[in-house]
Amino acid sequence: MIGEKFRELFNQPTENLMIPADDVAVLQEDDTLLHAILVLSANSYQTIPVLDKEYRVRGLISISKIVTSCEDDVLFNNDKLNNTKVSEIMNQVVPILFNNSDLEDILRLIINNNFICITQRNGYFLGIITRKTILERFTNVAHNIENVYKLVEKKKNH
Repeated sequence: MIGEKFRELFNQPTENLMIPADDVAVLQEDDTLLHAILVLSANSYQTIPVLDKEYRVRGLISISKIVTSCEDDVLFNNDKLNNTKVSEIMNQVVPILFNNSDLEDILRLIINNNFICITQRNGYFLGIITRKTILERFTNVAHNIENVYKLVEKKKNH
């Protein structure tokens, strides 16, 4: 359980950890691999969410997934890249939490993921929480906890 005082300090300057959907690069299921490569490389992202037409999260796509799923000659074949849809090779295992998830759930899931997709219960994409944001918050706590609180070691019971 995360203590109340830690949570208060962690949530400064704001409780909101999420980058809103409008600020997140995404792809649609029907986008081509060529388009995916352009979006990924233009934004310098390793992985981005893939959405359906109703803006629900359906998967993740990355340059490494594209490279490992293509035959050697496909990467240099614009016709094949233009005729292969993102949905054909995307990773369908997606770290997702709902918009009312608590900090403990976020921390548990962010350990093994660069970001977590945040959705409504119906899957509608709201945004992402990045590992970078979480680490920045922990750094802030580490640097400021003794400026805000007087830490006193508890006596150990033997």
